Amino acid sequence: MLIAGRDRWRIRLDEPAALQIALYVRDVAGLRPEIRPEIPALDPPATVWPVWVRRPSGTSRPAPTVDPTSASEQWAGWWTHLLLSGQDGFGDLRPPAFPALAGSPALRELVRHHWWDAEAWTDGLHDDPRRRRDLSGPWRALGGLVQGLEDERGGTPADFRLRVTVLPVAGKRGWVLRPDHLLVTRALIADQDNALDWLRMRIRPLL
Repeated sequence: MLIAGRDRWRIRLDEPAALQIALYVRDVAGLRPEIRPEIPALDPPATVWPVWVRRPSGTSRPAPTVDPTSASEQWAGWWTHLLLSGQDGFGDLRPPAFPALAGSPALRELVRHHWWDAEAWTDGLHDDPRRRRDLSGPWRALGGLVQGLEDERGGTPADFRLRVTVLPVAGKRGWVLRPDHLLVTRALIADQDNALDWLRMRIRPLL
């Protein structure tokens, strides 16, 4: 997590591991949840592993038989909860019981089956220094962006808090969940100029 800010404003830029694990399970299990906004497939795909990551043993076990419709519906509810809770969503994802999924039996079976792979795959992404660099560039530029908007507006700017959640999914896209919570793809945040242009349009109304 990276935090930029001053006394009047604060922007938090993060990549919650719980969201990445949820997307991994969705993609490898072939779930088709109905969510808004629709979130693309992982990029890199869940089938592509970083060369420095040792895949856990036991991955050849047969997948559990669950109703895909029920599992997809349960995944959609889980996803909504994780978006609201952010980093805190990882707290109750503890194998083997996974108390966070006590009310989602089909999904819990899938998460239990894929957990060690999902955790290792996610850790591998976070260990990639190139990905950390992609976040640090826009993060360092946020102070100048907000200062420029404050100068443009004039007067006394409003206080604000903004959360920007980065997802490792395909395409250069962003979504507004709420005025104070944005989703952006990794590809967009890595393209600093376009990322700052996109963020500028969403930050301006907050001032």
